[in-house]
Amino acid sequence: MPGAPFMALAADPCGGNDAFTKILLHMDGTNGGTTFTDSNAGGSVHTWTANSATTNTGTLKFGSASANFGAAVGWIDTPDSADFALGSGDWTIDFWFNRQGGDGTRRIACGQISSSAALASQSVYLELGPANVMLLQTSDGTNAFTITGTTTITTTGWHHVAAVRTGSTLKLFVDGIQEGGNLTAPGSIPDSPNKFSVGRVGEFTTLTWNGFIDEFRLSVGIARWTANFAPPAAPYF
Repeated sequence: MPGAPFMALAADPCGGNDAFTKILLHMDGTNGGTTFTDSNAGGSVHTWTANSATTNTGTLKFGSASANFGAAVGWIDTPDSADFALGSGDWTIDFWFNRQGGDGTRRIACGQISSSAALASQSVYLELGPANVMLLQTSDGTNAFTITGTTTITTTGWHHVAAVRTGSTLKLFVDGIQEGGNLTAPGSIPDSPNKFSVGRVGEFTTLTWNGFIDEFRLSVGIARWTANFAPPAAPYF
């Protein structure tokens, strides 16, 4: 009996770094470096400040290094920009992560929010939650909207995660596979005035990431993926 027909996975339709790309952090550099260069082709210049975070050449996914946030002590951040306004349009956040401990605790990978974590200041964030699965949360300024993943991640190793808004739908992908189902998106996500951080969420001072992050990208105005896909096999350019 012949097998089922082969179904190709979707690919990134734009090839990586393009007019929609508002943040692109390759996390490259020397071992122990504190320079994080934003190579985005579609936004303004963003200066990232390292806060107990360094580039690490021993654990990386692509290029010469990754961002090492240590045992939940470091992060990098940049001032708010019009580039980060998500509103009611399509957008995508994707990156590679390698968790290094903290089972059963919240470890936030990125996002924007105030130091008081007020919903009116929250745009979006991604975390590895206390159940050791990925979570995506957005806000309409009053209510939070959360997708909870299903893959339990308790060992080291690289994983790709993508958060996508397409039309009125939010989606979460882990290693190219959609998890948690579709979620109706808020009408408009607040334009947070706070810093955008990788390794923690905005200006909130706790729940910092434990481990490494590589090839971080924010795309505004496009849903990069709407169905299961093969994770990127190379850095964006």
